[in-house]
Amino acid sequence: MLNIKNFHLLNNLSPEFSFLDMKYIVEVKYFIEYSNNFLFDEENKTNLHITFLLKPKDSYDFYEVEMNFYKVESFKLSASGALQLSILQITDLCDRSWENIKFQVRDVENQDIDFYCNSIEVLSIKESQIIDN
Repeated sequence: MLNIKNFHLLNNLSPEFSFLDMKYIVEVKYFIEYSNNFLFDEENKTNLHITFLLKPKDSYDFYEVEMNFYKVESFKLSASGALQLSILQITDLCDRSWENIKFQVRDVENQDIDFYCNSIEVLSIKESQIIDN
């Protein structure tokens, strides 16, 4: 099991949760945590805040899942409008002993999003008013 902070929130919503249930990305915020006032400092942390639309198995409802990804590296995004995910995959890379990299996050099939990060946190889950025709 992946070491994702507050992962239990996803399991509470859907005991059979799978990242394949993440259908869309509707918001991406790229932000930096500054350790001091210098813009270019290796101690600064590049992060992502992403809002996914989740549609659990056997459900007609969508849920907005807000997640933060910390110490992001090699961030790639190719999209216009809502980003439809085909196969969202989060791979644990801890066994590779890469410095500051523990996960790879990517859409395997479409390759519209791909990045590495040090940690992941589920922030919130709420029912969405968005409808997929």
